[in-house]
Amino acid sequence: MSNYEVYDAGGGEVPWELREDPVEPRTDDVDGGWMVAVEYSNKGQAKPPTIVSVRGRSHPTREEALAAAQQEAFSYDPPDPFSPQGRRVFRDGPDGFLAVIEGAMTTFHMSVRVVQHIGDA
Repeated sequence: MSNYEVYDAGGGEVPWELREDPVEPRTDDVDGGWMVAVEYSNKGQAKPPTIVSVRGRSHPTREEALAAAQQEAFSYDPPDPFSPQGRRVFRDGPDGFLAVIEGAMTTFHMSVRVVQHIGDA
């Protein structure tokens, strides 16, 4: 029988939902600047290969934006797949969702997540 070293993750790591945010929010955003971003592939070989759409209005809190993101994960209709047959939505970390959309002939996915505008360059 072989002896393998047991992996130790350190034990002291703080779970993602309890971590402090190292980025200071913008002070000029009265309502917090929390928004919903939807990312999906752009019709096969089209350019650009992916589309990112920051949707709707800004939300005052991360929690309100997360609720809006969940709604978008279930309702947003990307250009692919043709003739959607069903959708499965998964929580993807602290700020997002993964939607897997079954089409008549192919399966596509999109990412929906909460983002906070911290500045322009």
